[in-house]
Amino acid sequence: MIPAMMRAAVLRENGGPEVLKVESVPVPVIGSTQVLLKVAAAGVSYHDIVERNGVYKRGVKLPEIPGIEAAGTVVAVGDAIGDDVHIGDRVAMIPWHGCGFCRLCRSGFETSCRDRKGNKGGYAEYMAVYGDSVARIPENVGMEEACMLGAATGVALNAVRDVASVRIGNRVLVTGSSGGIGIPSIQIAKASGAWVLGHTRSNEKAQRLLDLGADDVIVSGAGEDFSEEVRRRTGGGVEVVIDTVGSSVFTSAFRSLDAHGRYAVVGQLVGEEVSINLARIFFKRITLSGVGSVSREQLRDVVKLVETGQIRPLVAQVFSLDKIAEAHALVESGTAFGRVVVCP
Repeated sequence: MIPAMMRAAVLRENGGPEVLKVESVPVPVIGSTQVLLKVAAAGVSYHDIVERNGVYKRGVKLPEIPGIEAAGTVVAVGDAIGDDVHIGDRVAMIPWHGCGFCRLCRSGFETSCRDRKGNKGGYAEYMAVYGDSVARIPENVGMEEACMLGAATGVALNAVRDVASVRIGNRVLVTGSSGGIGIPSIQIAKASGAWVLGHTRSNEKAQRLLDLGADDVIVSGAGEDFSEEVRRRTGGGVEVVIDTVGSSVFTSAFRSLDAHGRYAVVGQLVGEEVSINLARIFFKRITLSGVGSVSREQLRDVVKLVETGQIRPLVAQVFSLDKIAEAHALVESGTAFGRVVVCP
């Protein structure tokens, strides 16, 4: 039986982790094209962090229940839901729902749909999700791993395979290598036949990245230019940069590219701008691309990769919902290795 009320972490104002408060709120009422998910696990993404602290403002209307990464069990379905989703299904989800009719949706770019709607609210016991935004997960994949498939791991697949087009023999630099997107980026690039160079600020994390499959790791402090060391170790630079950090490493990472390199921008952890002489782009024939969210097809592909053991989602630490502020503080500290998960 579905209760009338539930516990949820509510964001009513921007600020530090302490502004997230666990409250009793009504269980969502689903629309005809939605399903009600009993949340088993929710990933704490950096998207949640920048929404909470006010850096990211697009589509944010307070108060809200954050959380764009979740996995759980379907407990109710809308009247217009077809046979693809059933009560009792164990599912993972993607953060967005496209209209399905516009030029972008019909071209496979539904994550850029101008009328897209968000699936948000994972920091709760129940959440409403559009039915075409979920995919069934196999029994050999746990909920804590599954919650990161539709965003963190899916974004990594999007970046490595579909945006940067990593191929056999490519040299790939992954910034923010120990994070929720960095780790699967390494795994997917290795599965694609690439030589992968991780980047971190921690010597301890460097060894763990090597154990995870990275071919080499560069350790540098905040603000240090690591591009010369990248060029030295690779004999001229890398073909691909998967940048999960953004402006604070952009200059070094861009300088690390060889001619005809491909730079995929996945994340921006702070609100700083960068400046670049455009001549540096055309003289080196660089392709600079932004990586969007995750499509339904990419989610299904990620589920298959995890089911067959080709990639392995890594959980850093699990918190209860009452410890949501501690979970945010850990992610913001940059010390976690893998995805921090909250279990309502």
